[in-house]
Amino acid sequence: MKKKLRKKENFYPIKGFKKGKYGIILLILVLTIIFSFYFLLYTNYFDVKNIEVRGNEHIEKKEVIRLSNLRTGMNIFKFNKEKVEKNIQRNSFIKNVQIERKLPDTIYIYTTEREITSIIAYNDGTFLYLDEEGIVMDHKETLNTYNKPIITGLEDVSFIINNSIEINPNWLRRSILETISLLKKNDLIYEISEIHILENFDIHLYTNDGSVINIGNSSILKENIDFLKSFLGQPHQKVIIDISHGGDPVCKPRRN
Repeated sequence: MKKKLRKKENFYPIKGFKKGKYGIILLILVLTIIFSFYFLLYTNYFDVKNIEVRGNEHIEKKEVIRLSNLRTGMNIFKFNKEKVEKNIQRNSFIKNVQIERKLPDTIYIYTTEREITSIIAYNDGTFLYLDEEGIVMDHKETLNTYNKPIITGLEDVSFIINNSIEINPNWLRRSILETISLLKKNDLIYEISEIHILENFDIHLYTNDGSVINIGNSSILKENIDFLKSFLGQPHQKVIIDISHGGDPVCKPRRN
């Protein structure tokens, strides 16, 4: 018997079926995205129940939350973190802010506050409160007690709250701020009651016990900081000390 030979049949994928399969997958993907988007933004599962503030010492929690414009009941995804951080930093006492979402319903606001390091006696009888960087934190008619030195003798000063203080000449501004930074870094800021600027722009430090130290400028203070620490660290009579010349300290009693 002769065997019948079967023709080899060729099978080709049906293009329409292939397109239909991918279309179904795409449709499922789109629906999944839409459902997820709806679930994240339009259900109460992600409604904010708690707003926690951390790092605030002088500024009340309710004030930080007020500045943020955040509120309980809002969707945790429906706010811009950078915008909220900028809103909070409108308060001149706040240096840095970081917002963190803790799913599903809690927002953490981490703040770093500025610290008052000096007070400028302004020419109209008011007072400007500065941090170490020279940012004007507050402007008041009265002098609050912060146990920080008062800067006197300045004439050409201008300011905007929450901005850096303007002092003419600018090199004097840098020297004053560097002096404050050196005093703070060496734990001497509480020993100084006044920083007085003379007409020739020399800087005088008045200690809490009534002594006067002419440092000249911040560079000379930096070179003599160990001497100042030693002098302020031991009992002494009221004296006037001059180190502005850069040589050995010249000391004489203070009569008034």
